[in-house]
Amino acid sequence: MNTSFSKSVCAVLALSLACLTPVVSCGVEKEKSQKLEAISENLSLGEVDVRLTAEPATVQMDRDFIVNIRVSTPAHLKATLPDLRDRFRGFKIAECFSTDPIIKEGVKTFELRCRLIPDLMRTYRLAPFAVTVADTRVQPNTVISFATHTVIFPSEPPPAVVSGAPEVSVKPFWIPPTPRTVLGWAAGLILLAVLVAAIVLGARQVQIKARELRMSPRERAFAELGRLLHRDLVGKRLYKDFYIELTMVVRRYIERAHLIHAPEQTTQEFLAAAAKHPRFTPEVLVLLKTFLESSDLVKFAGQDATPQLADSAVGTARNYISTDAEKVEIQNQVSSSPNQEPRTKN
Repeated sequence: MNTSFSKSVCAVLALSLACLTPVVSCGVEKEKSQKLEAISENLSLGEVDVRLTAEPATVQMDRDFIVNIRVSTPAHLKATLPDLRDRFRGFKIAECFSTDPIIKEGVKTFELRCRLIPDLMRTYRLAPFAVTVADTRVQPNTVISFATHTVIFPSEPPPAVVSGAPEVSVKPFWIPPTPRTVLGWAAGLILLAVLVAAIVLGARQVQIKARELRMSPRERAFAELGRLLHRDLVGKRLYKDFYIELTMVVRRYIERAHLIHAPEQTTQEFLAAAAKHPRFTPEVLVLLKTFLESSDLVKFAGQDATPQLADSAVGTARNYISTDAEKVEIQNQVSSSPNQEPRTKN
């Protein structure tokens, strides 16, 4: 009976071991996988326990890299870590902060936590840094420091280089532009059109100015008078602006034909200067005085004007310019002809 009982017990133990073997093996595999999920480094010295953990186990370009440094010391020691943001290589610093110290059962603990973004590099590491330790039991505090070793973080292997010709011929695929791109093109075309129009208009104005410089004073005055009438200031009831421009046409003609700075002078100053000029007869001075003073009443005194008065002023300006220009041409011809010798009586 003892023999049969012993055999039964052995059978049960064997069956139990057979069932537990997969569980144990699964637990070992799980422990191995957990170990591979993070990196652990011991940076301790003496009573100062410095533990670095990082995850994932390898630096991956599509994941942030988390580094945690846990510092534990006796309560009477004060450990300080430097700013480690410039000690990491191959990363961009997303955030890096330190927790408040916690004292429990005579052990002071704090952590430094950093979230890093991998760069396109193949070397990722934490350079050595100094840990400063102060003994608060002594006044002044005794301060020592020690340096840690370099921590290399493993990274994924570079992608394999594919060689050989592609098996599939890639055809071009047209991607329609976005609305923002279309608006940008439209704005560019509008800006280009405005620029071209400005260049053409500027070139035209330069041509007009160059052509006017080759004109006689009379032709140039009539060209300015034509542009003034084309603006239709009288039809718009802008009498003040009209009379200002009309008198300036006459004043600029006088300046070009007789070298009197009429545009910069007041009416009285101009009449005084013209009275001393040999080409201005009393009749012409009376005509100009009436024309300019009546225009000044509209420009400066606010006198009402009518289209009939404006037409009359235009006729006066046109007649004066034509008559004066003819006299100037005759005088220029006489002065340019050779002097005739007086005849002697026989």
